[in-house]
Amino acid sequence: MYQDVWVKGKVVKKGKRECEKRYKKIKEQLNRIKQPFTVLDIGADSGYFSFRIAEDFNAQVTMLTSDKKIDNIMRQNNNKNVKLIREEVNVDNLKVLTEKEDFDVILALSILHHCDEYEELIDMIFDSSRLIFIEASALEEAEGGYKSHNVKGIMENLQQRNPTILGYTRNLRKLGKRPLMKFDQSL
Repeated sequence: MYQDVWVKGKVVKKGKRECEKRYKKIKEQLNRIKQPFTVLDIGADSGYFSFRIAEDFNAQVTMLTSDKKIDNIMRQNNNKNVKLIREEVNVDNLKVLTEKEDFDVILALSILHHCDEYEELIDMIFDSSRLIFIEASALEEAEGGYKSHNVKGIMENLQQRNPTILGYTRNLRKLGKRPLMKFDQSL
């Protein structure tokens, strides 16, 4: 498992990535905004962040992921506040989704490097929400990480948008640490 698996208030299976540390940083920020709010979790994987946010904040959360393992986790959680859209993360699918719904918060954690059309995807994310959390690849991943050709361009794009860095977590390839960034466009 890439992410921890969260079912009804607890981790039932540990994943490879550090989820709790990242979630605490995001939760601190979400505690500061008006509730209720809506969330789009782009590339939700096993839904760890989606289910926790829905439970902790009674938020309406939409997960966008193509991962089939999410079906069983959805059934186990049985949370009416979490909606699943099982589609690939790409510009076309995100465009259709954001034209239908508005989101107060968007999560894009360790997903942008998977998309060759990352510039358009980033623009759409910033056009679709006021509070955004992005975990980007570490710059060291440009030297051999997954889709390493995208890493520098993504980081340059995000740095121009003046992020607040909430923390860093290690990646699975031990190539630097990934920054967890917050962008608050309501300031």
